[in-house]
Amino acid sequence: MTTTIINCSVTLVCLWLISSTPGQDNPAQPFAEFPDPVAGYLKRIHSDRRTPSGALAFRTDYPGGFEAWQSNARKKLTDLLGLDRMLRELGDHHPSVRLEDPIGEDGYQRQLGRIETEPGVTIPFWLLSPLHKSTSLQPLAICAHGHDSDGWNTYAGVYRDNKHRDSTRAKDGDVGVQAVKRGFVTLVPATRGLAAAASIPDLKGRHGRRDCRAQLIHCLLTGRTAVGERVWDTQRILDWALQDLSGVDPTKVVLLGNSGGGVLTVYVAALDERIAAAVPSCSFTSYTSSTGFIFHCDCCLVPRAQVELADMSDIGALTAPRPMLAVHGRMDGLHAFPDVEAAMSRVQSIYTAAGANNHFHHEWGAAGHKFYPNVMWPFLESTVK
Repeated sequence: MTTTIINCSVTLVCLWLISSTPGQDNPAQPFAEFPDPVAGYLKRIHSDRRTPSGALAFRTDYPGGFEAWQSNARKKLTDLLGLDRMLRELGDHHPSVRLEDPIGEDGYQRQLGRIETEPGVTIPFWLLSPLHKSTSLQPLAICAHGHDSDGWNTYAGVYRDNKHRDSTRAKDGDVGVQAVKRGFVTLVPATRGLAAAASIPDLKGRHGRRDCRAQLIHCLLTGRTAVGERVWDTQRILDWALQDLSGVDPTKVVLLGNSGGGVLTVYVAALDERIAAAVPSCSFTSYTSSTGFIFHCDCCLVPRAQVELADMSDIGALTAPRPMLAVHGRMDGLHAFPDVEAAMSRVQSIYTAAGANNHFHHEWGAAGHKFYPNVMWPFLESTVK
């Protein structure tokens, strides 16, 4: 696997509301070390990321080969996410969508939409459409944001003020606008539990004053997961788009997201074969470091996944043979260089076993926790256009 360093200005952006630190001065040192006897306990309960030991971790001698493993692992992932339960509970629900009148922008138009993905749960989204429509069907981009209460507006170029606009553009955060200006019909939904417009409030601060954690606790009590609800919402929006949006090519759907949105990208792409190509940014790695440090926000985790399924690297590899580009920031203090490299090598090995060696790519950006347009867009345009 080839690793490339991209020359960009150094900007560290943390949207996960977790304290971040600069990139490691010495990548050979552990990302975080726990004192004894905690260190021994964590080593015992967590599997080695280089040889995942979950019940459905991929192995080359899996009975029936890659396809059998993929089918069984997807079934287990669907169960662990709580999606089977949601389907049983919500199978008769028909999402309704309301679109407001479009607003003209520079080369595209923007419409505010709302979709009721389950009774009483309305997810707002922005629909961005090129003004100059092609005579052929157009690709569709879905942009998933992370821990930013206003992230869906930010991605769509809807700013609170000039300062918000300037800071967003400085870190290439207007990814929805970038997509539509490249000819993609673009959807930018609010992410449940992460956007203020689609969250359960943390009343009395019982869950650490974190709406995402409040969502997680409610989900766990009812057999759901926060990630599962976000996957459900994304799939319902995609259902509507492919059925009701004219001029969209159903074979050219791309999904991308940074931080928590990148985590969502991994899970949706793993399960939904309508996603033709995926780009998780600053998010796709193992669940834990080699010493047991948990990289992701608790709302992004799936109970029992490491034991009953596998590590996140295997889950991301369920996307194979469809193309995936994983991007990380070299100066991103939320992830550790050696652990990311080990996880990406694991993904590459599974893609190779699937006969799709050239369909997985991993790139390092020189800056921090952000999108890298000069890597992402050439990959997506070469894949779906």
